Amino acid sequence: MAEMVIPYPHLQRILEKTCELAVTKPMAERMMEIVERKLADLFEVAYENATAENSETIKMRHIPITKGFRSSMNLFRAVIEDENIKIEPILDYVLRKIPADKPLEEEVINELPIITGTLFVLIGRVIKALHPEVRNVYPEHIEEAEKVLDYTL
Repeated sequence: MAEMVIPYPHLQRILEKTCELAVTKPMAERMMEIVERKLADLFEVAYENATAENSETIKMRHIPITKGFRSSMNLFRAVIEDENIKIEPILDYVLRKIPADKPLEEEVINELPIITGTLFVLIGRVIKALHPEVRNVYPEHIEEAEKVLDYTL
């Protein structure tokens, strides 16, 4: 079983509030795999952007965050505040997973838990956009969302 960056009960509430979706633990674990891969993709691009700028550190502007991603970040922020979800464990987990090719600026470190949690929300929002009537998440929904995120992130 994969270690969850966000404890399963919290993730259930987050996806319920942000996407009106119910997710089983196996589906949450599959989502976790996608989140880790997309996080790595974001930081691969951030590293390339920082290198192209001759920057010694990775700054927020190096991470390819779109307007839609930013909107989902705000949604995630609101839910974790409402649910009193602690972000320190998320940060600890993510710092172990991100390649340390360049140091991260403090602002990036502070935003890491939000960026990570937002990836879960994005998966849920893609599922809901493709299947507005769906309440329970199934493997085929996650596979579709993964394809969309692979094309867009």
